[in-house]
Amino acid sequence: MKKFLYRNRNLVLALALLLIISGAYTGYLFYGTEPHETIGGFLCGIGFGILLIYFSIKN
Repeated sequence: MKKFLYRNRNLVLALALLLIISGAYTGYLFYGTEPHETIGGFLCGIGFGILLIYFSIKN
């Protein structure tokens, strides 16, 4: 698993940024409606978690 993440680290970064941006965009568009704000927050949280994994990947 570690080698898989290291080989595909650019894909991991792209996935993390995509989740963060889509979560922020969802939260912005549907501000004030509860289910959509929760989904946006969940996407941002998962994106930041994956971004932390990306920064912790070493050779």
